[in-house]
Amino acid sequence: MIDWLAIEDRTRELRSLSRWDSPSDIIDAVAAQFHMDLWKGQKYRPEVWIEKDALVGVIEGVCNELDVPHFSCRGYTSQSEMWVGAMRLKKHVNARQIPIIFHLGDHDPSGKDMTRDIFDRMQMFMGGTKLERLALNMEQVEKYNPPPNPAKLTDSRCAGYIAEFGDESWELDALEPSVIAALIRTNVMALVNKKVFKERLDERKKHRATLKQAADRWDEVEELVTA
Repeated sequence: MIDWLAIEDRTRELRSLSRWDSPSDIIDAVAAQFHMDLWKGQKYRPEVWIEKDALVGVIEGVCNELDVPHFSCRGYTSQSEMWVGAMRLKKHVNARQIPIIFHLGDHDPSGKDMTRDIFDRMQMFMGGTKLERLALNMEQVEKYNPPPNPAKLTDSRCAGYIAEFGDESWELDALEPSVIAALIRTNVMALVNKKVFKERLDERKKHRATLKQAADRWDEVEELVTA
């Protein structure tokens, strides 16, 4: 009943070298992929962290569009990867930018605690960073009414969760992908100096056009560089 192309396995894939028929082909292909740091000159430097690897496909489109790095925590992030993240964000601090992590996770005992865990370990590794839990929050549960699950009684954090929220929990997956993407877009764009952002987009567009022109006029380029 479900098209095979709608099913994705992110843990298994065939790897091979890319192949091209001519130098002009590869230049033509990479012209549209040429990218620049769109956040250069901005006050903030955002990243999007999401609890589940299965939802990366939901956020990568909007994150790539806005040039925002995104990261799958796969639950509680490993200590080594948290350190790597802290060192990466610390470089932005040294460059006089303000890093901010937007975290998305389930509204359940562990999912809520993961946001706290990220904050605490960033405090330990780099003295802290701005962090905002973007979803799933109670106001979104009340607004979109996703189907509830029983809170996991085996979770060691369950007692505190039930005392605050009751005995129901909700999964981030229950939100429509368009809602999640809109949350990211709205909150990221709220940080942007739009004039500077547009200047970077225009510069990228200009360089892409130059590469495309080189591919279209490859015979002339080849003659010039081999003369």
